[in-house]
Amino acid sequence: MDVYEQAAEKIIEEQANIIGPLALEQAQKVSGLQVDKSSHRVSFNGDKTTILDHLVGQYKDIFGQTSVEVCKEAARSFLAKLPSQEVPSLLR
Repeated sequence: MDVYEQAAEKIIEEQANIIGPLALEQAQKVSGLQVDKSSHRVSFNGDKTTILDHLVGQYKDIFGQTSVEVCKEAARSFLAKLPSQEVPSLLR
């Protein structure tokens, strides 16, 4: 599993801790992101940086900036391994 998949799974998990099943529902709306309902494992179909940014944006659109901060905290350790230009803009 790569850094982007790990970050996405952790973001969804942390959002689920706050908003419950709605976190998974919102993640499934993100184009290019596939989420297995039972295992919560993710896979990407497209540019991972953009898709991860859209995942964070999906939560932001509904729950505001606080959800972005939750996403940043959840993904921090994974994204620290990437060059800054490869970190999604909403997570910088």
